[in-house]
Amino acid sequence: MEPSHFTQTAPAAAGDPTGIIIDKGRRRVTLKLANAPHGCVFLIRTPSGAACCGLGDLAPISCRVFPADTKDGPPAIRTEPGCDCREWKPADLDEEALAEALRTWSADRDHWFEVVARWNALAVTSDEESDIRDFQRYLLEAEFVREAGARWPEEETA
Repeated sequence: MEPSHFTQTAPAAAGDPTGIIIDKGRRRVTLKLANAPHGCVFLIRTPSGAACCGLGDLAPISCRVFPADTKDGPPAIRTEPGCDCREWKPADLDEEALAEALRTWSADRDHWFEVVARWNALAVTSDEESDIRDFQRYLLEAEFVREAGARWPEEETA
């Protein structure tokens, strides 16, 4: 499935490090997972009514650390609208797994900032119009070379 099937854009502020430049610099957008009527597009409901992530180990960090809210201080229980499967308690949080997930998140966040910065540098110097699908293709290529330990896509063509 192509990323455009499960992502959506929203306007980004000028200084936002996640702001993706498209349309020759006329627009900046952020990219996020799309929502479906029942919540995340990857949320799977079982016949019993239980829910689980259809991405498994590929789920975003924020989903993997659920029900933890890791913003602003020590982990706390995150309230999730529409989640009535059970009442979560602080004892439900696996502190070790949470710490590891946050280390991974930090590295992924830094990589994301670099991907966006590199794309933006290309987008403002390009003679061609670019849209979010062009960014998504660049992103997939960047992730492929990251996993392969190769150079960035624009370095390969230089």
